[in-house]
Amino acid sequence: MTHDDETGTDRAGAVAVTDPGPATTSAADAGGDTTATRPGRGARLRAALGAARRGVSRRRRTLLWTTTVVSVLLLVAAAVLYAAVVRPAQQTGQARVDGLAAARTGVEQVLSYQPASKDADVARARGLVTGDFGRQFDSVLDSVVRPALDRGVGTRTVVTRAGVVSGDADRVTALLYFTQEAARTGEPPRTTAGRAEVTVQRVDGRWLVSDLRNF
Repeated sequence: MTHDDETGTDRAGAVAVTDPGPATTSAADAGGDTTATRPGRGARLRAALGAARRGVSRRRRTLLWTTTVVSVLLLVAAAVLYAAVVRPAQQTGQARVDGLAAARTGVEQVLSYQPASKDADVARARGLVTGDFGRQFDSVLDSVVRPALDRGVGTRTVVTRAGVVSGDADRVTALLYFTQEAARTGEPPRTTAGRAEVTVQRVDGRWLVSDLRNF
């Protein structure tokens, strides 16, 4: 081997050692899927999640608003129904009860008088009537009842049956059946039966007799 051959061999070995060879293909050049190659994927995912959360939040707000509006409308409807239907019906029902009781008491008191208490009985009767009937009844008290009491004739009236014919919150008409005892002082009483249609009216919170018709 000559010196030149050795030199060539050394050079060849040097080349073999120092030559890096073909360039290594990177994952990016090979088409590998890495975070570095798709830097926007995480951002898109976060944006999608944010949009979904905002959509849920909007739906919740819409549902809450709708529920609130529906609740308010139901409360308003309930209040209107109570004021327009339920409350008047309750008032009418109670008026029929109170008016019937007032009709029974009123008839018994305006048709019962005793000679011993004639002034008090007449005054009580005047306070239980009203309207046109009240004015007419005043005439009956003066022209019929008082003269009878002055002669010693008294009456006692008892309602035996009663029922409502019609009624509203301030006016009730009832049909009453009653017995009436009439007697002169020192004589046995004479009993008769009768019936009457009586109307009572609410005046300043009191039920007063506004009509009375015997059958």
